[in-house]
Amino acid sequence: MATFSIAMLVCSDLKRSRDFYRDVLDLPVLQDLPKRPVRFALADGAVLSLHRKSDVLAVRPGSLQLGFVVENVDEFVRNCVALGVPLFQDPYDEPFGRIAIIGDPDGYPIQVATLAKR
Repeated sequence: MATFSIAMLVCSDLKRSRDFYRDVLDLPVLQDLPKRPVRFALADGAVLSLHRKSDVLAVRPGSLQLGFVVENVDEFVRNCVALGVPLFQDPYDEPFGRIAIIGDPDGYPIQVATLAKR
């Protein structure tokens, strides 16, 4: 069985994307060095790695959707909108909980969800 280890996103403005994932999603920074990818800690040792766009790495929103669990999706979305974060899908209910879709600085869709209590 394969074990998930890393998600890599190509960013048009690495600092702007770093600030989004650090400040809006509150992800812990593992690495933030000049001319290197910015790396964030995810659950179970996985990593989110942000890479600067280049001749071989292109920004392709819509090709990937990340998902994060938040305590209260409605409150989280209100805070995001107040910060100017794009809202792609208003919060709505699913059998597993309540979800919404926001956008990162390059337009990658980010699902945020509050899981239903079981």
